Order: sequence, then structure tokens, then C-alpha cells
Amino acid sequence: MAEMDVKNAMNALEEAKCLEQQGQAFYGEAAKKIKNPKGKKIFRQLAKDEVMHERLIQREILNLIKEGYWVELLETQGPACQLVPSIFPKGQAGLKKAVNADPNDVDAIVTGLDMENKSYDLYRKEAGKAKDPAARQMYEFLATQERGHFDLLMANYESMVTLGGWSD
Repeated sequence: MAEMDVKNAMNALEEAKCLEQQGQAFYGEAAKKIKNPKGKKIFRQLAKDEVMHERLIQREILNLIKEGYWVELLETQGPACQLVPSIFPKGQAGLKKAVNADPNDVDAIVTGLDMENKSYDLYRKEAGKAKDPAARQMYEFLATQERGHFDLLMANYESMVTLGGWSD
């Protein structure tokens, strides 16, 4: 792998690691503040997932530093979601107008949606640029994971807005 390719990969991976760390911190804090047991459970699981993502990214960083190439990680194998340009629904401002729901819970969900969208965008872009199959596989895996988180949060957002509470 060329030196410039390694440098670009390292920059993207460091940005990814930072996003995952921010997600861990946010979801951990949100889990403490949310009163609803379903909401607490969701945010705790999201925090754990972000820890796992950070560990995957760190393993790739270490391998690139030591060996100068990407390593195929078993955890990243499996079907990837379709990498559409955006997962955020049109009219983002509309998300903030929830009714009949705890505004703290809704705010946490909206913040989580935004964080997942940023992570998804990064991973989708990097997957599209990746020349190495192991790099593309890891980015597609992470994009798929973030898409799943986004979908979970969106389902709960919709439940909050329509039913006034967390989904089952």
C-alpha cells in the first residue's frame, strides 16, 4: 500500500474512531438520564455497539501502522446494506416537533439520529473510495451497523411522536 494511501486511510480511521467515541459518550450519558427502561436499554446497547466499532477501527489502525495493509476482520463479514446517499428523512426540522412525548427522550433520539447519520455518511463515502477489499468490507459493515442504529432510533422517534412513548 502506498504511503499516501496509508496516510489517507489513517485520517479516515481516526475520524471514524472519534465519531465512535463521541457515540459511546453520548449514549452512555443518555442511558443514565432517560427514565424509561426501554429507552435505557436501547441507549446502553448502542453504547456497547459503538465500543465494538471503535475496537474494530483500532485493530485496523494498528495493522496499518505495523504491517502497512488492511486486514480482513471476521466480524465485518456478512451482508451489507445498500449504501444509499442519505438515511436521514427529508425535512430534518420536522423531527424536532414531537408531541405527547418526553422532550428529553425525543432530544436524545434526535441527537442520536444525527450522530448515526454522520457516521453512516463517513463509512459510506470511505467504502466508495476504498480500493482494498478488506477496507471496503469494514466500511460497509460499519455503515450497515450505523444504518441499523438509525432505523432503531427512527422507529422509536416515530413511536414517541405518534404514541407518546418508546416502541415495543
